[in-house]
Parts: sequence; structure tokens; C-alpha cells
Amino acid sequence: MPDYDFSQVDAAIIDPQLNTARVFRDVLARLSFRRIELFDSVKAAIGLLSAGTPDLVLVDADGESDESFRFIRALRNEPGVPNPFTGLIVTTWAPTPALLARVANVGADDLLLKPVSPKQVRDRIIALVEARKGFVITADYTGPDRRKAPREGAQVPVLDAPNTLRMKASGQWSHAAVRPLMTEANAFVVEQKRIRASIQVAFLAEFAKPGLMRPVAERSALDHIGRIGGFIDDLLRRLPDDGSLAHVETVAKSVKRLADKLRAQAEQGAIDSDDVDQLQTLSRALMQGVDPDRSLGDMTREVTTAVTGYRNRLEQMAQAKAAAQAVQAAAPAEDGVTVPPAATAEAAQPQAPAP
Repeated sequence: MPDYDFSQVDAAIIDPQLNTARVFRDVLARLSFRRIELFDSVKAAIGLLSAGTPDLVLVDADGESDESFRFIRALRNEPGVPNPFTGLIVTTWAPTPALLARVANVGADDLLLKPVSPKQVRDRIIALVEARKGFVITADYTGPDRRKAPREGAQVPVLDAPNTLRMKASGQWSHAAVRPLMTEANAFVVEQKRIRASIQVAFLAEFAKPGLMRPVAERSALDHIGRIGGFIDDLLRRLPDDGSLAHVETVAKSVKRLADKLRAQAEQGAIDSDDVDQLQTLSRALMQGVDPDRSLGDMTREVTTAVTGYRNRLEQMAQAKAAAQAVQAAAPAEDGVTVPPAATAEAAQPQAPAP
């Protein structure tokens, strides 16, 4: 192992199991970490989001998993977090497929299975120092780039996120050096969040349009339109206070009002097709306002490509589900027990991807 110096590194351990937390603390202490804070709950650690974010955070996902993942998502995505790029390792006793998916989707760097050995903990920390992945920023994700290949049509740049753990361990740390790096990286995240939110809104509007134009609006289309407001709210809170993007604010609020209007119309049984067209027009204007340096044609093609890919995936899932149900229905019942419908195919409506 290279001769790293962890004497300036700060860490936080969030784990309701005191014995496990002490094991992690002892390992970090042997590595000569400067400060190691223990928290027995996410609630107790919430102050890390507003001041003094450490260089490394270990978060237990078993005791209060929902709160743990909300904490990680907030740390990565909420404006104002001092260091949203801190090293994040999730720890667990039970690595179920569902938990693995949540770890990947929330922006954590790594997953560590308990019980752990000192070598395992040390090796994961060294990996964060030497081989941390670049970050990607989408409308609802900030974290390591886990893509095997970029999605067709998407243009999501990769950020070499400031890694204070590496800087301190390798002797490259100074407040004067890190301050401009953090400022530049945070500005990049804000800009990308605005861009990706506007593209996501256009994606939702385009995907929903055919379903909204039917005599009776499809529930899936209404569900997707219902997601627009959340992305608009996130975009609005990332606009500068100096009024330089006031035109973007105006268009964004118009998009949100129109999306709400369409849902209200659906409840009354009649959607105005002109309003559906206007929603798509406004969503494209929002993309153009947020990212004026990129051609609207390129952005529109990106959205259309993402919508087509998403529709294809939905169709494949529906076919797989139907095939599995047909196999189950054709299977002979044993001992007079009726074979239930297959549960092997994904039954739930997937969320729209962040293009």
C-alpha cells in the first residue's frame, strides 16, 4: 500500500449498532484518522448536511434504511451541502438485490458487507483514494458513473469531483487549493441539474402526449405528467437570485401550471388537445432557455431518442410478463392447488429514466 497519511482526514460513522460502529472506529483510528464521529441514527447526523461534511461517511442501511438512503440522496443532491462529493460507503448485513439497487441509485461510492475485517475497510478506503469513479449529474442523481455505456442520444458529461479524502491522504490538501475546486464543481452541478431537469420535463411531456390525446387519458400518461412539478420545483430552487434567468423562471412556472391544468382536466373527463401541444412547446422552450448554447434540435432529438428507448423497454417488460403468465397458466396444478400468476416479470410501472 502506498504511504498515505490519514492524519488530516475526518470521518463519520452512522450506525445504530454500537458494537459495529466501534469496529469501524477502531479501524479508522489505526489508520490515524484525525477525527471520527459516531452517530447512532441518521437524525443525530443530520447536521453533517449543513456544516462540516467530513471526507468519509459510513452509513448503515439496515436499522433505518429509508432514512439512510434519504440522507445519502440529500447529501449528494441538496444545494448548500459543504461537500456533496464526500466518500460514501454503505454498510449492511443483508445485501439483498433490492438494497443493491438502492445503493447504486442513490449515489453511494461503495457497499461494504458486515462482518468486516480491518483489511476490507482499509482496502475500500484505498480504492476511494486511488480509483474513485467520476461523477455524473442527472435530474435526480448525483454520484459515481455506473453506466456500462452512455445511453444512446444522451449527453451527460462526467465530473472529476473533488476528492478531499485523496487530497488529504496524499498530502495535496490546503484550504486555498480546495476552495476554488469545490466552488467550480458545485457550480457545475447546479448548471447540470438545471439542464437535466429541463430535459426530464420535456421527456415526460413527450412520453405522455399520446396517452393524453386519447378519448380517455391513460393513467400512465397522467402519472408521468404528475412528476413534472417535482422537477420544476428543483430547477426553480437552483436559479440564481440576481434575476439573470428570470425568463427561465417564467417558462418553468408556466409548464408546471399547465401540467396541473391537464391533470385537472383529466379528472373532469376532457383534455384540451391544444393544451397538450402547448405543454410540449413550453417544455422545449424551457430546455432552450436553460441551455441556450445547445441547439434545440439536438436537445429534442435526445429527448425523442430517450422516449423511444423507454417505450421499447416498457413493451419488452410487458411481453416478458405476459409470457411468464402464459407459462404459469399452462402449468398443471399439483394436488388441486391453483398455480398463481407469475411474479417473475416486473409488474410495477417503472419510473421514467433521467435522460
